[in-house]
Amino acid sequence: MRSFIAAAAFAALAQAQDLDWDVVLQATPIAEVSIPVVYATVPANTATATTVSYSSEAAAAAVTSALEANPSDAFPLDNNIAKRATVATCQTQPTGAGPVPTPDSASAFLALPDFSASATAAAAATAIPSGYVNTFVNQKASNNAYGYMGYTLLTEYNAQTCADKCTKINGCQAFNIYFERDPTVNPDDSSCSSPSSTTQIKCVYWSGPVTSDNANNAGQWRNQFQVVIAGSNGYVNKSIATPDGYNAGVYLNNAAINAPLDCTGDDTFLESHVFNNKPFDANLCAAACNSQANYARATAQDGKFTKACNFFNTYLLYKNKVNIGQYCALYDQSWASSYAKNTGYYYGQDVYTVGFSYSFSNKTDPGQPRYPCAVASAKSAISSATLQSYCSSILTLAAATTQIVVYTPTVSATTFTTAGALKKRATSATPSALQKYAPSVVTQACGLAVTSGATATTTTTASPTTVYIATSTV
Repeated sequence: MRSFIAAAAFAALAQAQDLDWDVVLQATPIAEVSIPVVYATVPANTATATTVSYSSEAAAAAVTSALEANPSDAFPLDNNIAKRATVATCQTQPTGAGPVPTPDSASAFLALPDFSASATAAAAATAIPSGYVNTFVNQKASNNAYGYMGYTLLTEYNAQTCADKCTKINGCQAFNIYFERDPTVNPDDSSCSSPSSTTQIKCVYWSGPVTSDNANNAGQWRNQFQVVIAGSNGYVNKSIATPDGYNAGVYLNNAAINAPLDCTGDDTFLESHVFNNKPFDANLCAAACNSQANYARATAQDGKFTKACNFFNTYLLYKNKVNIGQYCALYDQSWASSYAKNTGYYYGQDVYTVGFSYSFSNKTDPGQPRYPCAVASAKSAISSATLQSYCSSILTLAAATTQIVVYTPTVSATTFTTAGALKKRATSATPSALQKYAPSVVTQACGLAVTSGATATTTTTASPTTVYIATSTV
C-alpha cells in the first residue's frame, strides 16, 4: 500500500521527511516529447534514428558552477522543447520492417496477432537483455517517460538490439520497443491526407524508467491518418552510473528516504534541488552535494560541528503521474535503505509520487553525529533515571579563576579568565542504568547532562588590588 503524508501535517514533521515545497512548486510538469512519426520532410533527408547528446561531466560542472556562484540557489528549470520545422509536403516516408494488416486500418492493426506474439516472446526470461528488467508487456501505447534520449527504426523486433544501443548512449537507462502504424507519405496536405500505412518497429530511449503508468501515448491523428501502437514492451536498466567519490547506488524503487532525527536529536537533512532540463543523472546530485560540503567546510567556525553533505537520495518526482523532474535531497549522514518509507505526498488536491529512487553515500566519509551515539544513549538514560546528582558526584568543574583589577575613582577594569575543565572525582557506585556503558562514555554523557552555575563577589578599594573570584559547580 502506498503511504502518503498530508500537507497539513508537514509542520509537525522533521524537514527531512518533507519535500522542499519552495523548490517543488516552481517546477511545472514536463511537456510531452513529440517523438516523430514523420521521418522525412525533404528529399534525401530521412531520419531513421536520432540520439540526444549528453555529457554527464559537463552537466555536473554546470551545477557546481551555479551553486558556487550562489550556494543557496536552486538550479534553474527549463521545460522548453524545440519543435521540428516542416519544409515539404507529401514527402515519401521510409518503409517499415513490420507487417501491414489487411484491411489497412487502425483497428486491423491493433488486432493483428503478430504484434502480441513478438512482444510476448521478447518478455520471456531468456529474451530479456542482461542487466535489464522487463517492466510491462504488449501494451497498445508507448511511453512518455523522463529524459528523452532519441529513437531508432529497427529492421526486426529485438529487445537485445535496443539494449545494446541504449547502453552506448550516455544517460540512457531504459527503452521502449513497439510496432507503430505510420503513414507512407507525410499527410500534411489535402492531396495526401489519408495515405496507406507502413509498420515501423521503433526503439525509443529514455534516461528515466519506462513503466505501465507512463505508457500513455496511444497514438495520434496526422490529418486523416491515424497513428496507433501495438506490441509495446518496456525495459529498465537498474544499474546506474556511480559518481566519483561515492559508493555504488542503492536502488530504493518507488520510495524516498524518510530520515528521522539522528541519535543526538539533530536533523540531518540539509537542502534539496530539482533538475528537469537534463537526463536523469546521479552526478547532478553529487555535484550539488560536493558543493554544499565544500561551502560548509570553507565557512566552518573553529570548534563548531560542521554539517557537510555526505549522502544524497535522488529520484523522479511525479505530480499527478506526470514527471516534474529529478529531485535531490542532501544529508550530512548516511541512511540505510530501511529508511526508504516515503512513497508519496498530498499537496492540496495534487498527489506527488516517487519513482526510480537511489541513494548514494560518500565513500570516505559517510557522516557522523555531533557526538557518539553511545554517549547520546547514556545521556538519555541519565535524564530518564534522573541521575544528574550522580553525575555531579563524579564530576567537578575546575575553578575558573578570574583576576579583576579595579581602579578608583575611574572604576575601569581589565579581566583575565582561565576556563575550567571537567575532571572525574573518586569513583562512586555506578547506577544500574549506566552499568552497560564504558566509564569514558558515562563521563562524557555526564558532562553533557550536568548544568553548571556560578556565583561571584567583588571588592573595590582606593588603590589597585587583585580580587579572585572562585566559580564552583552546584
